[in-house]
Amino acid sequence: MAVRSGSKVRADIKSNRLYITLSVTASKKELEKVYTDVRFCVADLKPGFDVITDLSQCTLGHLSGIPIFRKIMDYLVQHRPGEVIRVVGKMSVLFKQLIMLATRFQVYKPVYVTTIEEAEERLASSRRNALRFHLHRQKVAYSVGGKSGTGQLVDASVLGCAVGGSTLPVAVADAVTLTFSLRQSRDDWATFTLAATVTRVDEELFAVQFNDIGEEQTARLYACLAHEARCDSLP
Repeated sequence: MAVRSGSKVRADIKSNRLYITLSVTASKKELEKVYTDVRFCVADLKPGFDVITDLSQCTLGHLSGIPIFRKIMDYLVQHRPGEVIRVVGKMSVLFKQLIMLATRFQVYKPVYVTTIEEAEERLASSRRNALRFHLHRQKVAYSVGGKSGTGQLVDASVLGCAVGGSTLPVAVADAVTLTFSLRQSRDDWATFTLAATVTRVDEELFAVQFNDIGEEQTARLYACLAHEARCDSLP
């Protein structure tokens, strides 16, 4: 499905993938049509679908369409996509800075690549199939080997999370238990206590993969992460 003036949206049902391409000078009216096409295409895909958004032809005029991008982002989050990749081409440093300024409140973490081919290659080799959300440094308590530590959630998905500012060192393959709270509505918080395994450690943070948490708790965790996704972003 395509928008007449150049922007295109299509669903690849076989690969369960959504492609969004924005034209050089897309108007707000055209972007609204993109939003409509996204809704039609997502209806043909299964939860966990990947998204490739081609922004390589964007001009500064697209920044005025942030509210529409927000609607697209919210709609995608509601339908549980997998990995989100943005193709930015060889844009100028200035324009990259403007894009980052426009997305400073984004809540899901896309991957940036320079070409469609690079995006396709990444998806072909990627094992991640859950959308990862950027979090605003929510506090997390964790325990390992009978000792307790604290830190801040940097990002999370229903598969795992990254913890920064940790007070207790961990090592790869350590079994840890984490406890953290996320909003499930404006005034209501949900608390999660999850068993996990450390998969990566570096100087600034460590990452974990949650052990099997069950469908009900997975759905509850995603709902809370999606609730955090009510802010401006690009698809």
